[in-house]
Amino acid sequence: MTTFLLVATVILVIAVAVLFLMVLALAREIGRVQVRLGPLGARMMDTGPKVEQAGPSFAGLIDQDGRTVGVGGHRDKPQLLLFTAPSCSTCKSLLPGVRAMARAESDLDVIIISDGTPEEHREFLAGSGIGSELSYIDARDVGIAYQVGTTPYGVILDEHGKIRGKGLCNHMAQVESLLNALESGTPSLQHLHAQAKSGSAA
Repeated sequence: MTTFLLVATVILVIAVAVLFLMVLALAREIGRVQVRLGPLGARMMDTGPKVEQAGPSFAGLIDQDGRTVGVGGHRDKPQLLLFTAPSCSTCKSLLPGVRAMARAESDLDVIIISDGTPEEHREFLAGSGIGSELSYIDARDVGIAYQVGTTPYGVILDEHGKIRGKGLCNHMAQVESLLNALESGTPSLQHLHAQAKSGSAA
């Protein structure tokens, strides 16, 4: 009986060791795939105004510094609209990167669009570190017009107010992918894949 238990224990130890090595090998392969793919872009939703369409425009909005802000329409610079909520922890984690982007991209207007009570906005702004480098506006109507159902959500508009890219932005790589969409003319990985398929089919 003692010999049987000893053999069974040895077999179990060997099986666990083999499984552990298999998990390590799988994790390594997943890492290689992620390196090949690079950072994924913002995940586009199918609701709201479509890419290449003119986004809804708004005028006379007031930001945190009392400046008058417009959204959409013809203007001198493209606009990055980042839809957030005061209670959204992911939105708060994006703020340092978004502030740095707004300072670095002098040819881009960055606007944070939020919805909440005045008290929530005051508390959010107090801990945000947001300065004059970007605009923060309380504009529920803008979110409704763009049919934003979850936050953080980004929309990039060109100088003519046309939507060049949009999608969920859970980290800065996804926010930056919207700038890439503006520069490259490819709004999402889905569009890039569709173009590659149509090209190979032709």
